Amino acid sequence: MRVFGFFLTLLLLPFSQSDPGDYPRDYFRSPLGIPLSLSGNFAEMRSNHFHTGLDIRTNAQTGYRVYSAAEGTVVRVAVAGGGYGNALYVQHPNGYTTVYAHLERFEEPLASYVKEMQYSQRSFAVNLFPEAGRFRFAKGDVIAYSGNSGSSGGPHLHFEIRDTATSEPLNPLFFGMPVDDTTRPRIFRIKVYVNDPTSMAAVLSSRGDTLATARQGRPATVEAEAGTNPGEYRLARGARILADGSVGFGIHAQDYHDRSQSRLGLYTIRLTADQLPIFRSEMERLNFSRQRYLNAHVDYRERLVNRRWVQRSHLLPGNALPLYQTERNGFLTVRPGDRVPMRYDLSDAAGNTASLEFELLGAALPSPPVPRREGYLVSPDHAESLVMPGIIVRIPRKALYEDVELMYSSAERPRGTYSRRHNIHSATTPLHQSITVSVEADDLPVRLRPKALLARISGSNLISSGGEYENGYVTGRTRTFGSYVVAVDTIPPAVKPLNISDGADMRNRSSIRFNVRDERSGILRYEGRIDGDWILFEHDPKRSLIQHTFDGKIGPGQHEVNLRVEDGKGNVTRYRAKFTR
Repeated sequence: MRVFGFFLTLLLLPFSQSDPGDYPRDYFRSPLGIPLSLSGNFAEMRSNHFHTGLDIRTNAQTGYRVYSAAEGTVVRVAVAGGGYGNALYVQHPNGYTTVYAHLERFEEPLASYVKEMQYSQRSFAVNLFPEAGRFRFAKGDVIAYSGNSGSSGGPHLHFEIRDTATSEPLNPLFFGMPVDDTTRPRIFRIKVYVNDPTSMAAVLSSRGDTLATARQGRPATVEAEAGTNPGEYRLARGARILADGSVGFGIHAQDYHDRSQSRLGLYTIRLTADQLPIFRSEMERLNFSRQRYLNAHVDYRERLVNRRWVQRSHLLPGNALPLYQTERNGFLTVRPGDRVPMRYDLSDAAGNTASLEFELLGAALPSPPVPRREGYLVSPDHAESLVMPGIIVRIPRKALYEDVELMYSSAERPRGTYSRRHNIHSATTPLHQSITVSVEADDLPVRLRPKALLARISGSNLISSGGEYENGYVTGRTRTFGSYVVAVDTIPPAVKPLNISDGADMRNRSSIRFNVRDERSGILRYEGRIDGDWILFEHDPKRSLIQHTFDGKIGPGQHEVNLRVEDGKGNVTRYRAKFTR
């Protein structure tokens, strides 16, 4: 077997790894008083980001007491309709900060403080930073109640531990959180990637049948199956991987916890060639400013097309995540006659492991067809502009993760729109930064110019990308390639009262509730008043709900409620009704 020269460096400079034992394991208590079962864990992969904490199940209920994990002082309180919803940040004297999110409500005196500030700022959404020491808690004090606020998909508590100095989230399982986990990760498949136009790879069955081939831009998938011993995997159907040139790999694997089928994230992925490491990823801490690089960490197209999280074991040129140790960015060069034993080793935060062994064989494979350039080569190292009839696309530097042959076409104007259909590349190519798209408007009446927006076609729907009309073009910003047109939004938001009507008797009701929707540009702002005075209406976008909970500010007698809702294009709906309280 040929010896690879670049491995000699690895013998002198072995891959390092952090020690999870460096964290205090008995300082923090559980934030809940029930056994911990996770629906999401640290560094689990999600749309455009890694998950930054633990999602703790609350038995499909809200209202569980949430306890301060240690002695500390409240440094931030946030309320929002999306994101973390109701969230609390507690700073501790040992250099860490804990975060509690998607809360139903805060404990007193925090609850009264938050409501006072909402009325002072005349806003449901607030981001508050109490003066130091105003709200102090001992370890185990009740600070809030679990909920389903913000962008939560169901009742649970989102819990984080952050490094106070950097605000970087850390893996809470390293701090001794009592989660039962004796379950090994599972490996489902790997992918073979070819690094340049002159290289090739092929996947053969044990009988010699060709199962798949790979060339640049077209990776091959190889299924895995369980081996004889627990945690050991092999390639299914006795598959062999042949290569000629520069290749890299990716792996589809998930972690699991005891008594749970939730698919969770891994702690480490290690790939070796001939027992020497060429790639290692380690999910110890994350950085909020680099979250979107997840789209370079994974095979983005695989996620969109097949709904699988395949993690690359090689680096794209534009991947700036500090999670890796690699040799030659995880690629290795194989020539005819080489025989390289390969091994994946995976582990979770509890130390459970899984492995996959396979051989990479060097073989003389047919040369791949010479690629024919059909688009426009765009590099992440430079800003680029695409100027075509009826459209201008501006792509900033570092918007892409690798060189892309940008494809463009146009088609006739779809019914109900005001431009041709402009097809900008493919949605399966990720964008790290927003690109600017200017589309020429056709036959757009002057009266509709303020209502014009850039819209992406998704099936039979139009999804707003915002934008404004100027000098014959509608210009907007987007982080998604796809098909774009000029559309207009002239329809005001739909406001449907759920438990009130003019003249209603509200004496036995605890709230005023409205269903509020806008199908195109979205709800921009709203305001509720009773008897002319601003009143707190909460907004839950996922339920299309706006509601005021009677809080003692409205006395007995007859009153009048006024609700004003405005969308992103200035269309307004007003609702007014008298009621008795």
